[in-house]
Amino acid sequence: MNQRCSNRRRLAIVVSHPIQHFVPLYRALAASGDVQQCVFFASRVGLDRYYDEEMQTEIAWKIDLLSDYRHVFLPGAAAATRGDQLAKLDPELAQSLADFDPDTVMVYGYSMAIARRAARWANDNRRQLIMISDSELREPRSLLKQIAKQFVVRWHYRRVDAFLAVGDENARYYRHYGAPPERIFRSPFTIDETSYRDAATKREVARAELIERHQLPDNALLALFVGKLSNRKRPQDLIEAVARLRGQTTRPIYALLAGGGELGDELAAQVKLEGVPAHLLGFVNVDVLPMLYAGSDVLVHTSQADPHPLVCSEAACIGLPMVLSDRVGAEGPTDIARRGENAFVYECGNVSALAAILADLAENPALLADYGMRSREIFEQQSMTASVAGIIDAMTDQPKRNR
Repeated sequence: MNQRCSNRRRLAIVVSHPIQHFVPLYRALAASGDVQQCVFFASRVGLDRYYDEEMQTEIAWKIDLLSDYRHVFLPGAAAATRGDQLAKLDPELAQSLADFDPDTVMVYGYSMAIARRAARWANDNRRQLIMISDSELREPRSLLKQIAKQFVVRWHYRRVDAFLAVGDENARYYRHYGAPPERIFRSPFTIDETSYRDAATKREVARAELIERHQLPDNALLALFVGKLSNRKRPQDLIEAVARLRGQTTRPIYALLAGGGELGDELAAQVKLEGVPAHLLGFVNVDVLPMLYAGSDVLVHTSQADPHPLVCSEAACIGLPMVLSDRVGAEGPTDIARRGENAFVYECGNVSALAAILADLAENPALLADYGMRSREIFEQQSMTASVAGIIDAMTDQPKRNR
């Protein structure tokens, strides 16, 4: 594998398994021509049908996860169910990296053993180490955990040459734990832009299909929730909000919830018993998800703990305004969701505040349209081009530290 055929810097990306949201970035990096990259996967999870514990359903992604970029499955990947398991069992990661001979190693955080092993190899062999994560400071943490993180996180960060920040809160987290600002580069998390951009051109068709399929009023405001139906995500807040607003607005408000999870049966029973204007759609695969966004009017993300959910990027690409709880880490002045521009933010768990925002949007179509248009403009600043540029900048503008 060690064939240096050009002067392009060599980038090794070490990751647990093929993740549907990250694969487009690997393809874009390969197509850029600026680097020679190879992605090292520790597991084959995601390629075949598997059971998602939080979603409580079997998932088989209807997307090509492996074409158009260079990749390697580490020895033992076929038998591993988690990347951290493989890292403990696989003594050949170091040899695999040595064979590729990268200038830069990129890892996702430090919590998984596979990332820590890759980081150690980069340090031992004096290769540049880049870290990307979505950690943020909005989620409440116990005092004991805060103290522990001051030692653990700072120790790991001392080994890192450059940090890739996916958003404002993520950059703030890096700085909080000692990352020098000049070594933080913005590289937003990526989505399947091709599919979402295409869906954005078909919004009228998508909406008509949704209205017909679920027998909704033509003038309904469609509030979309995408995520696991779990206590962490708080989908019950959206259902309660639309229940309170029945008959209170000139434009009826309906909730569409895409996802499965522990609260699924309970919420379905509530919707049926109380006649709530909501539809639980179950798990929606990635091949049809873009058109679901395209047919909706606003994204509502009620989560009480969500570092930087990609649903915000997906919604922005389509051109949806967003209503977010104040625990969602994707909101910030230069992030994908910007308060007062394309996003409304309310106190997590405050259903009355959420309902008030939805009512305002139902009664103000011009506001809805303005925020939606701004979402598209902001997305262009946070697109794949920016993601690739951030990585290239981190590799070329940030010299490797002396250790």
